[in-house]
Amino acid sequence: MQVVGAALMADVSNSTPLFEQAGEQDAFRKISHRLTEMRSQIKELGGVFLHSKGDDVLAYFEQADAAFKMACIATKRTTEDALKVHAGLSWGGMLLLPNDLYGTPVNVASRLASLAKPHEVLVNEALYDQLGASIRGTLREVDRLSLKGSSDRLKVFSRVAEDPAGQTMNFATASPATAHSLKVILSHNAVIKELVEGSEVSLGRAADADIVVSQPWVSRHHATVSVRNGIVVFRDHSTLGSFVRMDAGREIVARRDNVTLIGNGAVSLGAPFEQSLEAVIKYSQTRRADR
Repeated sequence: MQVVGAALMADVSNSTPLFEQAGEQDAFRKISHRLTEMRSQIKELGGVFLHSKGDDVLAYFEQADAAFKMACIATKRTTEDALKVHAGLSWGGMLLLPNDLYGTPVNVASRLASLAKPHEVLVNEALYDQLGASIRGTLREVDRLSLKGSSDRLKVFSRVAEDPAGQTMNFATASPATAHSLKVILSHNAVIKELVEGSEVSLGRAADADIVVSQPWVSRHHATVSVRNGIVVFRDHSTLGSFVRMDAGREIVARRDNVTLIGNGAVSLGAPFEQSLEAVIKYSQTRRADR
């Protein structure tokens, strides 16, 4: 049925190191326990648990305040902090089915959850406007987000569990002139994509990715590259991670993390450069001179 309300996506991060440190059985048990806890908490707050795929949870709430409270509970820091949860919240009209939820707010919530840092809740403007004044006072605007297929840039608000230092950075200090002078080129085989201020491209094995990398070790939705306020940000959403090599010789491993791309360089999805050339995406960036 058609509904208007809040979509909540909560995602457990840091699961890969947990599998490596604790072993598969113990890690699986801990993740399953955390997801079961969230399912029970969603019900207690009047929400509808829809499904859990891997280590994330999708839920629907009629009330924005209840959805936000659930997101705060899910992302709260605990003494057993091996698993870190980050969440995204969005508001609007959706199609609610017995075990699923469809609509733009679901896509927005999923996107915000992927951008959020551990213990952080990211909220779009539509949901922010539905919240009570006391809750809105705990949030601050951190960014404007451009979504694929839309020319509008959406305001994004952040709340971090007990640690403002972990908040998603706001790059609004960059001057408009500097931001809009930047052009980024991404290339993979014969595919070339150009990014300018406010744009974003998706990288992965899925057919609808902006740059399709069809190697089996590459995740369907492996990573994104975006330009915000004159800064180029690479965001890894995968299990195996990504390997970033910048022209100054610096190499960084990103697993469900963000890396600011400096100068020119390349990114290898899912495997180190020396192990695979098939999944390498080159990037370059230029700034035109101010007139």
